[in-house]
Amino acid sequence: MERGGGQSPGFRRGLMGILTLNVRGLNIPEKRQRLLRDLRRENCSIALLQETHFKTGAHPTLRDSYYTTAYHDTTPEGKMRGASILISKHLPFVYMDALFLGDGRGVFLKGTIAEVKYTFASIYLPNSRQHQCFSRIAQKLTKFAEGTLILGGDFNVAMCPTEDSSAGTTRVPLHILRSIRRSLKDLQLIDAWRLMHPSTRDYSFYSEVHSTYTRLDYIYVSHFALDDLISTSIHSRTWSDHAPVSVVLRSAHSRPKRFNWRLNTSLLQDQVLRDEIMTTLQHYFAENGTEDVSPHTIWEAHKATIRGHLIAIASRKKRERMDETRALISEIRDLELEHMRTAEAATYALLQQRRSRLTELAHSQIHRAVLHSRCFFAYNENKPGRLLARMLQKRRALAYVPRVRRPGGDFAQTPDAIVRAFREYYAELYTCAPTPDSDRNQRILTYLSSRVHRRLTGPERSSLNDPISVEELRLALKRQKNGKAPGPDGLPSEYYRQFSHILLPPLVASLNALRDGSSLHTQSQLATITVIPKEGKDPELCSSYRPISLLNCDLKLFSSVLAIRLQPFVPLLVKRDQVGFVPRREARDGTIRALAVIHEARGFDKSVLLLSTDAEKAFDRVAWSFLFSTLDAMGISGEFYTWIAALYSEPTASVKVNGALSCPFRVRNGTRQGCPLSPLLFALSLEPFLESIRNNPDIQGIPGRTGEHKVGAYADDLLFFVASPLESLPAILEEFQIYGDLANLQINMLKSEILDITVPTWEQTRLKDSFRFRWCEGAMSYLGIRLPARLDTLFEDNFPPLWRTLTAELLTWSKMHISWFGRISVLKMNVLPRLLYLFQTLPIRIPTSFFALIKSAFLRFVWRASRPRVRWTVLVRAKSGGGVALPDPHRYYIATHLLRIIEWSTGGRGALWADLEDSFTSVRLWSLPWIAATSRPGEVRAHPTVAATMRIWDTATSRYQLSTFPSPLLPLADNPAFRTTLTQSFRARLPTPNKPRAAALILDAQYTPPWDRTAGTPPPTFLERFNLAQVLHYLRSLPGTHRILRDTGPFEKLCLASAAPSHGISTLYKMLVSPVAPDPPPFEARWEELLDEMIDEESWVKTYELIHRGSQQTRLQEQAYKIVTLWYCTPVLRFQMGLSLSSSCWRCDAEEGDYLHMWWSCAILQPFWAQVHEVILRVTDVDLPLTIRVFLLLQIPLSTTALRRSVLLPLLLTARSLVALHWANGSRPRGVDWVTRVEELRMHESLLVSAKGRTPQHLRKWFHWQDYVSSPEGRALRV
Repeated sequence: MERGGGQSPGFRRGLMGILTLNVRGLNIPEKRQRLLRDLRRENCSIALLQETHFKTGAHPTLRDSYYTTAYHDTTPEGKMRGASILISKHLPFVYMDALFLGDGRGVFLKGTIAEVKYTFASIYLPNSRQHQCFSRIAQKLTKFAEGTLILGGDFNVAMCPTEDSSAGTTRVPLHILRSIRRSLKDLQLIDAWRLMHPSTRDYSFYSEVHSTYTRLDYIYVSHFALDDLISTSIHSRTWSDHAPVSVVLRSAHSRPKRFNWRLNTSLLQDQVLRDEIMTTLQHYFAENGTEDVSPHTIWEAHKATIRGHLIAIASRKKRERMDETRALISEIRDLELEHMRTAEAATYALLQQRRSRLTELAHSQIHRAVLHSRCFFAYNENKPGRLLARMLQKRRALAYVPRVRRPGGDFAQTPDAIVRAFREYYAELYTCAPTPDSDRNQRILTYLSSRVHRRLTGPERSSLNDPISVEELRLALKRQKNGKAPGPDGLPSEYYRQFSHILLPPLVASLNALRDGSSLHTQSQLATITVIPKEGKDPELCSSYRPISLLNCDLKLFSSVLAIRLQPFVPLLVKRDQVGFVPRREARDGTIRALAVIHEARGFDKSVLLLSTDAEKAFDRVAWSFLFSTLDAMGISGEFYTWIAALYSEPTASVKVNGALSCPFRVRNGTRQGCPLSPLLFALSLEPFLESIRNNPDIQGIPGRTGEHKVGAYADDLLFFVASPLESLPAILEEFQIYGDLANLQINMLKSEILDITVPTWEQTRLKDSFRFRWCEGAMSYLGIRLPARLDTLFEDNFPPLWRTLTAELLTWSKMHISWFGRISVLKMNVLPRLLYLFQTLPIRIPTSFFALIKSAFLRFVWRASRPRVRWTVLVRAKSGGGVALPDPHRYYIATHLLRIIEWSTGGRGALWADLEDSFTSVRLWSLPWIAATSRPGEVRAHPTVAATMRIWDTATSRYQLSTFPSPLLPLADNPAFRTTLTQSFRARLPTPNKPRAAALILDAQYTPPWDRTAGTPPPTFLERFNLAQVLHYLRSLPGTHRILRDTGPFEKLCLASAAPSHGISTLYKMLVSPVAPDPPPFEARWEELLDEMIDEESWVKTYELIHRGSQQTRLQEQAYKIVTLWYCTPVLRFQMGLSLSSSCWRCDAEEGDYLHMWWSCAILQPFWAQVHEVILRVTDVDLPLTIRVFLLLQIPLSTTALRRSVLLPLLLTARSLVALHWANGSRPRGVDWVTRVEELRMHESLLVSAKGRTPQHLRKWFHWQDYVSSPEGRALRV
């Protein structure tokens, strides 16, 4: 019986808190943080805000992890007025429509909550003629509103002066009040606060000028919803001059009673708390490390212990943080009420004093959070990483599920019914495998016996079965990413990384204890399944949501260790048809092979089609009986088999939907999602089926040089190369039926596709009558590309559509606030990978016009559609050569083809596409690039991928000096110009007998017989000497024979290696952007001209290294590079461009403002540089030469390593940034500004090193600076 049965999780009746507040501007981050904290503290579900003062089109982000949705009405007139509505993520709000008034006076929002319609309105009325404004609002609201209407905002008028004003009167004309009341009556709205407090006098605003209290802020509720009204409150005025007003309503929605606990990783950044947690862990394992208790129990119990301790720590910190806050708020409210009654000046003074104290307390709490945030942005903004990726990606819609359709056709709409529907769906999915029995097990063994031909040997099994070590777990932990959601135990990878020296030994003991056949603890195997809606799918179907399984981190570490061990053996057990998740195999292996098949099929004497099959939930359906029988048949046995079995002994899962967690259910089939071992296990389980396809004589494929090509696979994406389909397709379906019956694989026939390559019409008709597959019109989608039936449309089907998408995205991103370096990072991390994927998967000829288009778009994006200030040729250079490593797509395209040349020459990774390409030409691929162009067979020009690669090779060899003809790699076999057959004995004397080259006969730039290269070699036979004479005669007859005797170049060395290099494209791209004798960047000569002195190359290399590695903050790197490239526009330059009437310096107005004057020699600026020099000398004892080369070009007479460890470089970089900050405003930087900037940098670095445990080094680095700043001399600098 399943644990937990079918019970639904516990829910409580929902309450909806609505709060309105005039915030008096939210453009300061601290105010936004404080608002969001206050809203959370008040359990506010919907916030109606006024006077946000946001600018149209450029408002800051007003949301966090709790308030994930916001709607803003702004005015185009500037930062004034403004209204907003915030929605809590825990409110099941389903958006219907929104209306923005456009003048900052109001925003309306309409939607449903648990199928009940609501309309929310936040309005801000002017301080005069309020009735006219409200009349317009009421007219629009009447047309817009549906369901329960809740209207809140600042009305700027006391609706009932005798009760809502401490003065008892109002200066507002009575006709204005009557008009507003009439409009409210027409809307059938009731003042919620006055309804609940009919005789109470309370106010939301105090005017110090008039010394009167007034109730200006109201929440009105539809009259028919008053039965749901529970309470209303006017809260204390704290940081705004208006008091928050709130109401609490009963809502039709329900909320779960419990949520998953997860460790707040910010606790691990506190050294005191880290020490406390460490002591707790040490005591626990010391006291419980006894032999009579199972290591599994000890390990699992430690989680409960530390979880309780962490909860206690978090509660204590929260209590300490909140106690004083609550006491102050309570005291402030009491003083407000007293002042309303007495109007005493002393009471008001005490009230203001308490408010100030509350503000100070809130600021101290928020300041550190803001400081952490600023630190994170300072070190991560505008560089490739998660921060920039989140900025670029479209914000994903919230995955709230309002209702789902059950199998019977009715709908589940309540939260518990929705959770139960998802639980039933996944419980059925993960228990769909047939129950194993003896007959079924025997059929599996029989099936595998004829299809598994490779078993691990004894030594190979031994390496798998060795005990797990701490070092292996540490390597697995190193591969885990921070910031990932933890599993059900709530302990993320940061916890294990922080306390690895304590946690890993007992974890190793627990895992090694499984070798005796014991099981993991049930809680260890529990997973949480969260659902994300699939784009374009019906949101009312459970199958339209993508399940994401969250496993406990310790289980992921365990499976990661097993995956790392198994990876080297997977290529031995899985043949090369499978390219997914197998080491050293790539998606391009599948796509290039498909292109070769399509091309080969055009000259084939049989009809050919491609069949792409859609496997339904292939990973989730794998039958465990088949999986483990396959592992055993492949020789994976012993302890390693036991470890895998432990992972699949009693796994359970709970489904999390709309924040609610279902009861656990048993998982009985499928490879576990989120488990690092799962892809490898799936590949192993599918291999017997692929072997069946290969060995079935009734299935016909495309012949290659070494074998027949019938099927390709990328994990569960199967592509069949079907010849004679009338005979082959039935055999394929029969193999699917046999395998599916045993392994639980199920194919969706209606979603599987056929691409006709050379099938005649009559045969198509018969196939369509016999099989229910969908026939593609012209092209088929496969692994992210479009495969056309005719390869001459390959470019048009793939590259222009991608480029249209990228162009639209670049246009969107160009409007974002991203710096110059940030824009280059966008191209590197987002645009380039997508282009590069097509370059690799489709190695075809691409018109040069396409690359011109890309280059133009790149420049337009990087320079914001303005004139480039640095040449393209400089930007694409490596950072060490004076560039910024802007990606050059054309050179990356060339690199992808050069990698193919290397793979041809070395044999590569044994990819099957090479076999098909090799079979097409009479000359083997390994020799093709190295023979004379006139000797190449004519069929090469007709092959779409081979011809494209050779075309690139012909142009790149001379342009980038990669090789010559003849070359030391000149082939002595498969060479049409040298048809002499080498004897086997002669070949055997060469380093590569199967690929004899001229280089094998060269030593010290001379031809040397192979038997003279090594002492003790047997003497040659007559035939061997004759072979040598024939070879030498051929080599000496070639023009330019000296090119053969030369040393091999860098690219040629890669082609002579035993295998293609890892990260091959990056290696080759660096080779292309770093030519043998590069010309220096033009700005180097310009600096030498300005300084009237020569600067050696070594000095420039140091400049570039300190620019890009002198600071981790991108803004400082960017500013340093701008100085060197003469980026800044001077008065002289503006005068020459006709943009200014004078070329005089903006500061001194006494001399011409050329580049050196503006940065260095200006009389107003010189005292600042002298001050910087003096402080650096005082702090570091380094007497820097007060020269331009040192202060502007960073050519400092110290080693780079010493500079990066010293405080000197931060002092200098921040000083330079201030000069740029004051560039055009006519003022000079002040010492106090410099100290502030340096202190900000120090604090950011302090937070960064604290999280990494490098505080001692940081303190040593900054000790003398802090000593100086606290000295009288330093304090004087801050004045």
